[in-house]
Amino acid sequence: MGVVPDRHKGKVAIVTGAGQGIGKGVGLRLAREGAHVVVAEYKAENARQTAEECSAFTPALAYPIDIGDTNQIEQMVRDVVAKFGHIDILVNNAGVLETLPLFDLTPEKWDWLQRVNQRGLFFCLQMVAKQMVAQVPEEVKAAGKADRSYGKIVNFSSVAGRSGRPYAAHYSAAKWAAISITQSAAKYLAPFNINVNAVCPGVVPTPMWDDIDRVQADRFGLGPGEWIQKTIDGVPLKRAATPGDLAAAVSFLCSDDADYITGQALNVDGGMEMN
Repeated sequence: MGVVPDRHKGKVAIVTGAGQGIGKGVGLRLAREGAHVVVAEYKAENARQTAEECSAFTPALAYPIDIGDTNQIEQMVRDVVAKFGHIDILVNNAGVLETLPLFDLTPEKWDWLQRVNQRGLFFCLQMVAKQMVAQVPEEVKAAGKADRSYGKIVNFSSVAGRSGRPYAAHYSAAKWAAISITQSAAKYLAPFNINVNAVCPGVVPTPMWDDIDRVQADRFGLGPGEWIQKTIDGVPLKRAATPGDLAAAVSFLCSDDADYITGQALNVDGGMEMN
């Protein structure tokens, strides 16, 4: 589906890891559909560039942040509310990945990845959800149910969250956790009709995937691009996804059309996983 004009008009959306790749695609899609996008990104220059592109459609904010630092997350929520007055959408996209054989994983490597992919995702969700709940009228809270959505949260998992990965056990564990966190949060936030869902990408040619390809090519004696092409060849639809494919799914889950969808993990992977 193409861009839906005014689909998110007036909404305020925080997109983590929006400086490049999938996150940037999501941020631009939401901006083109009317949302004020907060580009929550570790690399300040990337945050600035994405925010500048989003600003061609609607006011945007570059917000350099380390998602693994809970103090910074808390400050971001305060700053966004001070600037825009409310938060309506959170897209937890920020993530890191390094492929390593099972026996080469060290405690330091494990903790480095979980700090962003699992811990950062959870506490970003927690702190933004608190703000979303604070925006719910008191009479709705008292009723214990709501007749419309008061917020949308989309967490990025992965096909690696559907089955194990021998060269990325720590990444797979974090992405399984993302689905579990999604389900737990969806149940907890249901009385406020705050929808929480996940998306599970497959192969998406981005700078992160380029890095994976180089490492795996060296590991298995392949030429540049051969490993990622072999992976794409195994996709039933016979192509890689684009950031736009993921952005379309996220935009839908953040829209009024998805008001009755919560606690789900949507595979956007060309058929790699079918569950």
